[in-house]
Amino acid sequence: MKKNKGSKTKGQGKESGGTSSPAKVVRLKSAKAKRSWTDRLPAIGQWWSLALQFLAEAWQELKKVVWPGRKETLGTTAVVLFLVIVIASFLGLVDMGLSALVKRVVR
Repeated sequence: MKKNKGSKTKGQGKESGGTSSPAKVVRLKSAKAKRSWTDRLPAIGQWWSLALQFLAEAWQELKKVVWPGRKETLGTTAVVLFLVIVIASFLGLVDMGLSALVKRVVR
């Protein structure tokens, strides 16, 4: 069994007249004044330059985009429509089957 440094054994403590460790002084950090969200905003003069920088970077990124052609767009649209019809039909059949089952159980 381990003994902790801070644990008292028989004969220690104030009651028995033994020496106790010196008290530790805890220093608190000074509280910083909390800034409101409006204080953290950039100055009005910076807004214009930040907005222009954002638009320039967005335009550069849009130039890098490879847009699909007409054939690829029509092909993916057809796949999506086909899958929507298949899944809707499946869910409709499951719904009809469960409705019929519930009606039989209730009767």
